[in-house]
Amino acid sequence: MPSSTPLELFAIAAPGLEASLAEELSTLTPNTRAVAVPGGVTLQGDLTTLYRLNLWSRLATRVLLRVGTVRALHFEELRRKTSALPFADYARSAVRLRVSATAHRCRLIHTGALAERVTLALADAGVSLTTDEAAPLLHVFVRGDADVFTLSVDSSGELLHRRGYRLEDGGAPLRETLAPALLALAGYDPSQALADPMCGAATLVIEAALLSLRRAPGLGRRFAFQDWPRFAPSTFKQLVDEARQNERAELSQPIFASDRDPQVLAMARRNAERAGVLSFLQFRESDVRHLKLPPVEKGLILCNPPYGRRLRDPRLVETYRALGALVRRSPGFRLSILTTTQPLAQAAGPIAQVDWLRNGGLRVGLFSLSRVAREQTASP
Repeated sequence: MPSSTPLELFAIAAPGLEASLAEELSTLTPNTRAVAVPGGVTLQGDLTTLYRLNLWSRLATRVLLRVGTVRALHFEELRRKTSALPFADYARSAVRLRVSATAHRCRLIHTGALAERVTLALADAGVSLTTDEAAPLLHVFVRGDADVFTLSVDSSGELLHRRGYRLEDGGAPLRETLAPALLALAGYDPSQALADPMCGAATLVIEAALLSLRRAPGLGRRFAFQDWPRFAPSTFKQLVDEARQNERAELSQPIFASDRDPQVLAMARRNAERAGVLSFLQFRESDVRHLKLPPVEKGLILCNPPYGRRLRDPRLVETYRALGALVRRSPGFRLSILTTTQPLAQAAGPIAQVDWLRNGGLRVGLFSLSRVAREQTASP
């Protein structure tokens, strides 16, 4: 497989992030056509495209390479047709095999049997399989729909949201791929100041700092494609070198993080230190009700406060009112809140826009406060 061979790629997105991921990938690879579909984004490219997506995507969960598609009505037919696909291109030596299978509207519906036949098919194709934990992992995805099965290999390895810095989360985690999506949906860019007044594990501000510094989220980690026979180390090294050369040395605008709990704040600082951005963030121990932000020309307050399923407390609405009061006394800032229900968000003020997503299995919305309404509310 030469590096210029056209490849069909599929980037997996968390539910609700498909459109945001398509927009991101269109920016990363402007010469490709990224199309949002349920579950992710399809696009075509070459090996350089695949390397770039893994290195730079802040929103993708995985990047799959589609090996082929077969139609099968019987398990032995699936095995025979799958064995003819070029899986040997993705196994330099003996590999540990993992098969993830789904099927809808198919005669072959049993996912365990699907995985078993695909395993046998790869052995038929000459792929050497082992249980040695030190061997590379080849993760194959099988998706059946109306008796047509698409077979793909994972190019990422460990899930892309696992950046390596969030070893502590305080029990209310915000996935690292969701945080940059929230920043994008809220209209944040590095020309704005940012504040998270209930920072928790600091995922939002860390991801904002990485974005502002133009630091590729995949730097310093290993990918599954590096174990493929046709991996091009020089091409990948060039992409990594370019990424490091394009990094910024400082933020364009300040990023503030605060929390009322000193232990949570200490955890946030440790996460920021592991991410290599501690020196760029301004941490402060403060309750939202007493927090003072410096006036800015343009800024965003973005936070993931407690909500019903996480905190059953009659004072919950008061927390949201305090967020509204914070933005009203903070010149230049606007407010976006991630929460479960509109009534909670409306306690902070009138809502201009809502984007519905999912977080931890819950349906949540990113509620953006109306700037005009906020300014009117602040008037005497």
